Amino acid sequence: MPRIRKSGEGGLYHDEKRDLWIGVVDIGLNENGGRKQKRVSSRSQSKARDKLRALQAEIDSTGSPLGNKTVAAWSEYWLANICEPKMKPQPFRTYRSYTNNWILPAIGRKNLKEVRPSDLRMIYDKMKAKGLSSSSQLKAHTVMSSMFEAARLERLVKANVTKDIRPPKAGKTTRGTLSPDQTLRILQAAASRPDGSKWLVSLYAGIRQGERLGATLDSVDLENGLFTVHWNMVEANYKHGHEGECSAKSAGRCPQKQLVIPDGMDYRLLKGRFVLLPPKSGEARTFPLPQSLLTALEQHMAELSPRPNPYGLLWPDSDGSPIDSRHDQQQWKTLLADAQVASEGVTTHWARHTAISDFTAAGVPDRTIGEVVGHKSPGVTGNYQHVSSKDAVEAMQKLSDRRR
Repeated sequence: MPRIRKSGEGGLYHDEKRDLWIGVVDIGLNENGGRKQKRVSSRSQSKARDKLRALQAEIDSTGSPLGNKTVAAWSEYWLANICEPKMKPQPFRTYRSYTNNWILPAIGRKNLKEVRPSDLRMIYDKMKAKGLSSSSQLKAHTVMSSMFEAARLERLVKANVTKDIRPPKAGKTTRGTLSPDQTLRILQAAASRPDGSKWLVSLYAGIRQGERLGATLDSVDLENGLFTVHWNMVEANYKHGHEGECSAKSAGRCPQKQLVIPDGMDYRLLKGRFVLLPPKSGEARTFPLPQSLLTALEQHMAELSPRPNPYGLLWPDSDGSPIDSRHDQQQWKTLLADAQVASEGVTTHWARHTAISDFTAAGVPDRTIGEVVGHKSPGVTGNYQHVSSKDAVEAMQKLSDRRR
């Protein structure tokens, strides 16, 4: 007479018709009150018993059996349902890129439970062999850490495998900056250009590209000589609007496409994919303007007033549309040519790096630099003061004096 199994106890029997050894464990009750069971099988009795013991160990340690998803299947769900609704567009695109280009080709077919630290090291080695920096390897580690932590919380794995390996160590990178002579030539060239004030603010206050492109007319307080960074312009991602299958190969071509905006985040829709989101720090910041910038902005806004500007942007394109990042980069290259500064590899980020470098050279404390340029890392700026403080005013004046 077969032994009666107690609730939660596994059993092993032979299915003669299929010639399989079947291991079965009760895992609770279904919605109708019947028993829910999990099965494992093998042609070999010993292997079936090993699988059954592993299943029971999973249940003992996590309270339920782990899933059998592959890394590829889980990553698709994780990106679409956990990352995309909460992340800003550019970080999400970075996560998706690292997942598709490095993680899935290496371990996509593996079961989540079977991924080992050696698999992660293999990915880093492949990246290194392709000439990618240690910072890129660290980014891949960060993406996988997020992916496997989400899997752990969903009880698809017992532990986050990335915690069992030392992450790649990012090397120190030298950020490109302009020399004082180059900076002065660019400032002089910008003074005679219609978009000159955009570059003056960038070189003095180190605003990011998205903050520059998303600046609105109410960013400037001419009366009090202040500039407020309210927004960061991004190109949002699209998702399919159809609930079922869509004939369009990409979400952007879907007739019912929808923009993806992070849950609960304030935003302002401009045109097409262009959206204003809060700055990188998540909060607006205000900094004082030296007289030279104030005068340039006052003149620019007066010239802008009669032009079409349906979105209220401070630096719109000639037809009032938002300027995309590629066009902005081309305008920067043109400015460098006007200033007779070699442009090879000199991106718009150099304006920000130069402002930070010049603040430092002028003896401005990191904490004050942070309140102007929007650093939020405690290691860089410490706790924030109010950005229209006396220190910030003095910092902007020091930079203005340095560039005379």
